[in-house]
Amino acid sequence: MLGVLVLAPLAGLVWGIANKRLPFGLAVGVLAGVGNYALWTTYNAITQKLGLDTVANLLVNLGLFVAIGIVGGVGVGIYTARKQGVQPGIQGGDNGDVAGNRN
Repeated sequence: MLGVLVLAPLAGLVWGIANKRLPFGLAVGVLAGVGNYALWTTYNAITQKLGLDTVANLLVNLGLFVAIGIVGGVGVGIYTARKQGVQPGIQGGDNGDVAGNRN
């Protein structure tokens, strides 16, 4: 697992150099490596406490990873909306446009 912690930033660095976005690529690599290591450590701690083949372990890990996925998805959605100049949030319009734009 420590290999991922080291290889992810290197992969991000190579990707950043190839796409001429070095700081972004390095940041993504570091976040991927550290995030993966943190999640793996958390998963192992939960599994050690609850047991590998238990329903409780399955449900706790499922809940944890679903929550992390929702938070990550909302975060990426907000970031993307702001980058595109759209105010994030629910802004209903008569035409069903989620951005609230009217034709």
